[in-house]
Amino acid sequence: MKRLALLLFAFCFGALQASAFTFTDDAGDSYTFDKVPGKVIVLNSSNLELFIAAGGKPAAYGESGTMPAYLNEYIKGVPSVGRVQSPDLERIVAMNPDLVIGMNFPFHISLKNSLKQAGIPLAVFGVHDRNDLTAKMEIFGQITGNPDKAFQKVASINSDIEKAQKTFGKPSKKVLVVYGTPESFNMALPASFIGEIAELAGGMNIAGRDMKGGTGMYSGFVPVSLEYVTMADPDMIFIISHGNKSTPAADSQLKKQPAWSALRAVREGKVISLPFDTYGINPTVRLGEAVLELSSLMYPELYK
Repeated sequence: MKRLALLLFAFCFGALQASAFTFTDDAGDSYTFDKVPGKVIVLNSSNLELFIAAGGKPAAYGESGTMPAYLNEYIKGVPSVGRVQSPDLERIVAMNPDLVIGMNFPFHISLKNSLKQAGIPLAVFGVHDRNDLTAKMEIFGQITGNPDKAFQKVASINSDIEKAQKTFGKPSKKVLVVYGTPESFNMALPASFIGEIAELAGGMNIAGRDMKGGTGMYSGFVPVSLEYVTMADPDMIFIISHGNKSTPAADSQLKKQPAWSALRAVREGKVISLPFDTYGINPTVRLGEAVLELSSLMYPELYK
């Protein structure tokens, strides 16, 4: 009887240990949980997408103007804790969550100490590229207690990317991706998330790898040099700006700009505006869909 009790204790203890996990966030802080956190607040839309894709159900969220339509539908009825740039600290503390997830940006990092004093951990994450997406999905699989679901989502993303790469033509089309307005365009470097998407979709980004980007959220972008673009002669130009429609569309605004109108891509109508809620921010778990869509825009004849 005593032996049976010891065996049961060992089994229960082993199960408890198996459910414990540790991860490190993008600020370099380490967190250990004895069990899956039951109440999780997610302060920004990109991390909310990761959390939901890994099978999580948020207790509350931060409002964002860049939230994709499907996410807006999903969080109907879920309480808000304010805007993503200015979360309501008192509301968060009152909910007493087991974990808060935010961005690796100053306006979320600044909440860490205040929440820590209230006994609430705040972990910050950002997704920088495809490999980082895989790593972050593994962490979110631990947080939600659904590692298999997280793995399946990554496999689905990879499957979409492989499908696109089996389809697009050779040689790759030369593309320019610009962000902003004609008066203040920045072009996306290969190191940016949209630059990576363009190359995964079968494009050859004319923005060089030897160019040095800006800082912060503009680290993957550089101001446009029309002289450089004219010499590179892109086959297609993609435009990303706030307020873009939710689907890609032909764009004629550059034809009205004398400095741009002489470009071959502009003359031939090969300018397309891309939806901001997919390409203006990191699409995270929609990466595979974005790659397929961009590939079909570059090689429409192969997707009929």
